[in-house]
Amino acid sequence: MYTEEEKDAEIWGDSLDECKRKLQEMYGKNWRPKDIRTETVRYGLLGLRKKFQKVLTYTVIDHNIYSSQEKQEPVLSAAEQFEKNKQEILKNNNDILIKKTLENLNSQVANVNAKLDSLNSATSYKHETVRKIEELLAENEFTYSYIQMISEKILQSFTNPQLDDYYLVQRYVIDWIGESISITKEKAFRPPHVIIIVGPTGVGKTTTLAKLASNTILDAKANNKPKPEICFITTDTMRVGALEQISKFGEILGKNVMKAESSNDVLKNFEEYKDHVDYIFIDTSGYSPNDSTNIAKMKNILNVDGLHADIYLSFAASTKASDIANILRNYEPLGYESIIITKADETKQLGNVISVLYEKHKSISYITNGQGVPKNIMRANVIEFIKNLNGFDVDRVHIEDKFGEE
Repeated sequence: MYTEEEKDAEIWGDSLDECKRKLQEMYGKNWRPKDIRTETVRYGLLGLRKKFQKVLTYTVIDHNIYSSQEKQEPVLSAAEQFEKNKQEILKNNNDILIKKTLENLNSQVANVNAKLDSLNSATSYKHETVRKIEELLAENEFTYSYIQMISEKILQSFTNPQLDDYYLVQRYVIDWIGESISITKEKAFRPPHVIIIVGPTGVGKTTTLAKLASNTILDAKANNKPKPEICFITTDTMRVGALEQISKFGEILGKNVMKAESSNDVLKNFEEYKDHVDYIFIDTSGYSPNDSTNIAKMKNILNVDGLHADIYLSFAASTKASDIANILRNYEPLGYESIIITKADETKQLGNVISVLYEKHKSISYITNGQGVPKNIMRANVIEFIKNLNGFDVDRVHIEDKFGEE
C-alpha cells in the first residue's frame, strides 16, 4: 500500500540503465518506475545536431512513513493493556516454572541413576555365604521377599570377615526362620467350645475335624479327666458324600450329626446342645477362595449370636505361595483366628507356608500329615518346621533349647 507521500519525477539518461544507475545512487531502493519514453535532444551550433535520450518517470517512496503505518499497533484501553501485561507476566512465570520443574526432574533422575549405580556396584559382588543361604531358601520354596529379608539381616548382622564362617551365619538364619513362625497359644474356653474349620475344597477339613474331636476324648483319657461330651453339626449338605463322611466319624465316636442349611438351623442346634456338651464341632462346605458369593453365604450361616466359635482356616501344605496369600485374603470375612496346615506329608518344602504366614502375620495351630484318625495330627511347633528344612545343618540341641518351650 502506497501513500500520498509518494512523489512523481523524471530523470534523463542516454539509456534506461543509465537512468536506473542515477536513481540507485540518489535513492537506493527507495523508488519505483512508472513510465519510460524516448525524447529527441538537439545540441551543438544552432542546434543542428541531435540525439535520443531516455526519460524515466519514477516515484520516490518515503520509507519512514510507510514502515510506521504498516507496523503501527492499535491503541489499547487501560483494561486491555492490563490484561496484556498480565498474560505476558503469566507466560514468563510459566516459562520460569517449567524451567525449574525440568531442572528438578533432571536432578531427580540424576540422583536415581546415581543410587542405581551405587546399588549395582554394591550388589555386583555377593559373598559366597549369602549366595549359598539364598539358594537353600529358594530350594525350600521361601518367597523372594522372605529371602530378601533374610539376606538383609545377614548383611546388617555380620562383617565381611564373619561372613566367611558359613556355619555361624547358617545357625543365625535358622534361628531367624524359627522366630518368624508364629504358633497360636492355646486358650481356655467355657463349655461349649465351638470349633469350626473353613477353607477350600479338598484340603481335608472333615477328616481334620474328626481328628480334633477324637483327640479331645483321648486327651481327657490320658489326663484322667471325664470323657467330654461332643456333638457334630455339618453345613456341607450339597457335596456328594459329605454328610455320609462326617456321619461315619460320628458313628465311630457314638455321636449323632445334625444338618444345618441356614443360620436358623445352626442356632436351633446350638441352643439344643449348648447346655449339655463340652464341644461342638461344625463342618463346612469347601469353596474356591475366588467364590466370594458362597463364602459370603457361609458367613451368614455361621453368623449366630452367642456362638463364640474358634474358627480355623485350613489349606494344604503344598499350596503355592501366591495361592496361600489369596486364600488368606478371601477367607478373611469369616473371621478365622488361626491356621491348620493339612497334608504336610505330601510335600518336603514348607518355606511357602512359613513365608506367607510371616508376611500376613498369621499364626498356626495344627499340622496334619496323613489320613489316619485320630493320629496324623499334632499341635504346631517351631521345631517341627525347622527339622523339615532341606539342606540346612540343623543343630537339634540348640533349636530344642531355644524353641522347646513354645
